[in-house]
Amino acid sequence: MTTQLTGFKQDHIGSWISKDPAASLIYSVEWADWLYGGDTLLSTTWTVEPITGDPAGTALRVLSSGVTTTKSYATIDRGTAGEIYTVKVDIVTNNGLHDTRRFRIKVENRYL
Repeated sequence: MTTQLTGFKQDHIGSWISKDPAASLIYSVEWADWLYGGDTLLSTTWTVEPITGDPAGTALRVLSSGVTTTKSYATIDRGTAGEIYTVKVDIVTNNGLHDTRRFRIKVENRYL
């Protein structure tokens, strides 16, 4: 699923993407290949696994989230440079099915 998304990279653990601590960006996961027989997404929940010792006010956070018929998306901001966060994406379909995927965000000061 995330192999089709712009900017994601793959390693032996799974998908990850780089983000600057000052960036507020929209991330999305495409579920079309997983959905069965015309089923569509009903809802999504995005959560960030906390990092012990992350300074107050700098932790990666989910500002908002939503779905289209086949994609779940969220706006994510902040994060502490040098940290790697795991983002968990849960979905529920109109047929009552549910699934979860995870990816990592590596927060780093990005330069041109």
